[in-house]
Amino acid sequence: MTLSSAAQTSDSDARSQPDASLTPLKVFKCLADDTRLTLMQLLSQGGELCVCELIWVLEQRELDVQSTGASLAAISQPKVSRHLAQLRECGLLSSERRGQWVYYRLPVDRPQWLENILSTACQAQQVEVSRWSTWLDGMPNRPERCC
Repeated sequence: MTLSSAAQTSDSDARSQPDASLTPLKVFKCLADDTRLTLMQLLSQGGELCVCELIWVLEQRELDVQSTGASLAAISQPKVSRHLAQLRECGLLSSERRGQWVYYRLPVDRPQWLENILSTACQAQQVEVSRWSTWLDGMPNRPERCC
């Protein structure tokens, strides 16, 4: 492929191929933040989730941690949006706007090594991830999923 033909590749073609720039170093740097790791674990377990669902779980996690006397940085919608944007820029998330909400999911073409990392992270925090799923199931006014 010549440089000129590579430049002519459309955005949709580039999105359909695995992100060659996704490296373990890039992934670990991006997942080094507790909130971003939690978001990735939620999406790894929950498939596609609305931003409101992600914020709900993070808020519940914050309340849960505070009830133990520990401290966790307060989470706000803008802060969650910044974390989600960082994960998207890193190539770890894809998103789709539907009406007023944005739905996030892991990229379909993610490499197996990334899947292994996320699976291992979820297994290592099995109790927490299970608790997050329970909170999500009890979320009031949770968005309905289309067929």
